This record gives sequence, C-alpha cells and structure tokens, in this order.
Amino acid sequence: MKNWSMRSDRAVLAFCGAVVLYLGWFAIHFAQERLYSDSSYYLFRVVNEGAVWIEHGRWVLALSQILPLVGTVLGLPMASLITLHSVNNVFFLVLCLVFVLGVLEDPDAAVALVSIHLIGLTHGLFCPIFELYYGITLLIVLRAVIRSDRLSPFLRWPLIGALFVGSISCHFLGTLLVLGLLCMDRVRVDRRMLVVLAVLFLAQLMLRLFTLSDYERGSLSFFTDLHEPGKFLALFNPAWIKPLFAYLFRHYLDVAVLAVVTLIALFQTRKWWQLSVFVSLLLVLYVLVGLYLPGNAHDRYREQLNFASTAWVLLAVCFHVLPSSRWRPTVMVLLVLASVWRVVMVMHVAPYYSARTSWHLDRIHQARSMGITKGIVPAPVDLGTADDQVDLSWSTSVESLLLSARSGPEGTVSLITEQDVAYGDVASKLDHFIFRRWDILDPSSLNTHYFQPPQGTYTRLE
Repeated sequence: MKNWSMRSDRAVLAFCGAVVLYLGWFAIHFAQERLYSDSSYYLFRVVNEGAVWIEHGRWVLALSQILPLVGTVLGLPMASLITLHSVNNVFFLVLCLVFVLGVLEDPDAAVALVSIHLIGLTHGLFCPIFELYYGITLLIVLRAVIRSDRLSPFLRWPLIGALFVGSISCHFLGTLLVLGLLCMDRVRVDRRMLVVLAVLFLAQLMLRLFTLSDYERGSLSFFTDLHEPGKFLALFNPAWIKPLFAYLFRHYLDVAVLAVVTLIALFQTRKWWQLSVFVSLLLVLYVLVGLYLPGNAHDRYREQLNFASTAWVLLAVCFHVLPSSRWRPTVMVLLVLASVWRVVMVMHVAPYYSARTSWHLDRIHQARSMGITKGIVPAPVDLGTADDQVDLSWSTSVESLLLSARSGPEGTVSLITEQDVAYGDVASKLDHFIFRRWDILDPSSLNTHYFQPPQGTYTRLE
C-alpha cells in the first residue's frame, strides 16, 4: 500500500490500538501467572546473573529480557521485575509498530504484528518467553524493511542482515517460516538480495551445525521417523484426520477460518505460486509437528509447536490477501472477530492459571508457617481440563523462588515436587539446593540481593 499515512486507514490504527491495550492489560493483570514454565526460568537467570541469558544459539531471546534486565540493573524489587518481565513482549511489540507505521508506513505489517501476538494463542500468552514469538516479529519487520524505500542503504542493508539472522536463528521452525515467506514473496527475482540472504543463511547454518546442543540434537532426532513410511502415512489416515477437525474447531477455529479464506482468495486471484507455497509449507509443518509430538492433547507445549502453522496462516493472509482491495474489508472483519474469539478463549483458561499461581503461593505460605525454606509438594497436580491441560510443570522449583522473593530475599522458599524427587538421583541430594530437577546448584550462586540461600533438607508438605 503506497503513500499510506496514519490518517488514511483508521481501521488499522483502531485494530492495533485495541490489541495492544488488551495485551498490556493482560500482561499487568496476569504478571504472576505468566511465570509459567520457561518464562520463570529466563527471568530467574536475568535476575540472578544480572545479564541476558542465551541458550542453544537463539540470540533473539535477548529481546525478551530487555525490561527485566533494566529493572535488575536499577535494583528494583522482585514484584516490579515480574511485572516488567510480563510486559516486555508488549513493549517490544509497540516499538515494532512505531517503526513499521511511523517510519516504513506499512499498515499490513502492523496488522500482521498485532495478529501474531494474539490470534491462535491461548496457553501461549501465559508463557510469553517462547523465542518463535520474537522471531516471527522480526520476520515481519524484515519483510517491511525489504519492501520499503524509506531507509538509506547505509541503514537498510545492515538492518536487513540483523533481522534476517535474528529470525532464522530463533528456532528451526522459524527458519522454515522465513524461507517460506521469502519464497512466497518471490525474493528470488532480486538477485542482489538473494545473494546477501543466501550468504547469511549458509553462514548461520554452518554455525548452528557446529554448535548444536545436546537438547537440540535430541529434539531433531524425530527426523529418523521420516524413514518409516508407516508413521508418515498414519498422519493422513482418515482415522487420524477425523479427530483433527474436532481439535481444530475446539482450539483453532480462528486460524482455520483464516486459512480457508486465504486458500479461496489466492485461488480466485490466480496467485498460483503463492497458493502452492502456502499449501506446501502447511503440509510440511503438519507432518513435522505430527511426527515430533503425536496426538491432540492441548497444552502450552503443544500450542507452541502449533504456533508455526498459526504464524504461517497469519503471514499469508496479512501479506497476500489483505492488500487486495477486494478482500481487505473481509479480512479486517475476520481478524477483528478472530481476536475477539481468542480473547474469549484466553479468559476461559485464565482461571486455571490463576488457581495454579494461588496453589504455589499457598504452599509457600505453608512452608513459612512450618519454619522451613525447602519444601516438597505433591505432584502431579492437574489444574486444567482434558481439553486445556494445565499442570505444575517442571518449573515449580523456579517459580517458587521468584514468587517467594517478592517479599524480600529473607522470604525465599524453594519448593520441589514429588516428580522432581523421583528424577535421577535427586532423592539422595535433598540436602542440596535443587534449582531444577536436572540442575543442582551451589546455594552461593544465588544473587543475595534478591534471594537468600535456602537452608536445611527438603521436607514434605501435607
């Protein structure tokens, strides 16, 4: 959309503003609930180390730690750090929106940005640390920069390089989405751009191959299933496909409708290349996720895996359907409805996460009333439903440190679960400091400005 000004499309501004306001309110209201799983782990690392914490070469994670790092450097109390951690993704979203609207004047990129941060996400909003969330955000900004003529070459090319490397290095699935979107946009016709991106891609690929962590090697081991036709073909068996439709209707009605509209629009406008790329990558993502984690049980982890497909649909509809004057009103209405429907879904599961946080706070209070700083709590504890599974997760030991430290370092309590005790040789080391079930740390490693090292032996709570 050329010569766009902020006054020429009030629908875009209203949509972006409404989503940002909701996400901002949500981040503040559910700050403690958003410590779930990996979210608490990275916040603890930032607070304890006083620096950004990067694992598996996913440098984009540094963007998720900006505000809590600033708060830590300023010595703000734990309660403030938890809130800053929660609003960080909204803060980053606003920065990107200001850039694509105010500098690049790309309203479609703005719509894609706010859609990516809400549509298709339910449990994911309670674990905002997922690197693919930030990687796809960088991808959207990358596309806007590539298509813009409002930047000088001295700024444009370094920015393209940084955004490209950040987006392809965020996650394996993120790499597929970057390549898919560039193919759909036919970036191959720009030879100079193709050469630059190809060199950066090969350099990043070689770096990752030589620095793969044990975790990543284990995660990629499922590729061996591609050599077994039975497992591959089972994904297209009618007995497997039928419950999939019920699953999509229950958890991804918004994304499914947008995917169908994208297929129809691309077909009617005769965008055969875009249609073939869109369908092909959807099938690839379906196979990869289906082989990696079979079944339709829905929880935070499943939703993060599904986010790649969700993001692909939103990228396609925002960049190859929304720009059409014929389809623009329809797509905008559908995006608004999808956002409203997703808000309803999120608020439906929010009580489960609130109950989960209350459960931790009650056990922290119980440990303090017993005069202990190390406690063992029962597990498993299911706080959700069969359709939306919410449990304690492995992060109880990390979350208990953060939540208990809100009242000051002297209030630090370390809670582990029965499942933690049953892991490896943890049961024989209950007099140590168990950070995570696979991480037994020296208590002296704790930042005493925020945490007081727990003392004694882990004791079971009723």
